[in-house]
Amino acid sequence: MAGGVVLVAGAVALGAWAVDAAADTTRVYVLSQDVAPGTDLTVDGILTVVEAHPGTDAYVEAGHLPDGAVSTRSMRKGELLATAAVNSGREQELRPVVLTVASNLPASTKVGDYVDLWIVPKEGMVGRPAAQPPATGQTGQSGQGGQGGQGDQAGQAEGTGARRVATGLVIASVGETSKGLISGPGTGVEVKVPEASLAAVLSAVGQEGALVLVPTGQEAPTEKAS
Repeated sequence: MAGGVVLVAGAVALGAWAVDAAADTTRVYVLSQDVAPGTDLTVDGILTVVEAHPGTDAYVEAGHLPDGAVSTRSMRKGELLATAAVNSGREQELRPVVLTVASNLPASTKVGDYVDLWIVPKEGMVGRPAAQPPATGQTGQSGQGGQGGQGDQAGQAEGTGARRVATGLVIASVGETSKGLISGPGTGVEVKVPEASLAAVLSAVGQEGALVLVPTGQEAPTEKAS
């Protein structure tokens, strides 16, 4: 009989714990897909709401997403939306631009990676592969490379050689490679461009030559969901 009482008491305690645990859950946002810095988080399909035990107020609760919210760093699908990773769009200085680049990106390139934009004049593409850029112009973690806004002066001085246009661009998405009959194969890549580099990037798009994105080996910091 005593054993039965103990079992009943244990079941009651377990049930009370389950009720308390359920009451402690919080409705928070979680990423439905990978995002890059500067992504508009208010777009349908970017976020979903889940019941979670974040154990902290460091994550954005459902219904508390700021107006014009954008991501300040790269984040992965399934990651809880951290308050520190959200900013008002007015505070962001990254602008989305879609580029058609002449060569495929390395297989390891992913959303959130930093890249430099180079342009190779038409005559530089004939009969040989695209010129490899020199190992200079490291971009900081912030992605706001100061050289990017005015282009690479040393590269411009070379005249007919490959020229670096801007640094600190962030990969937002990579499309399929298309096969052009005249211009050759190209890949559509959406990048986030620092505002200071926007004019240089748009000017390069209208020039004669092939655009090439070169990964810097850096990416915006990420945090694992709790």
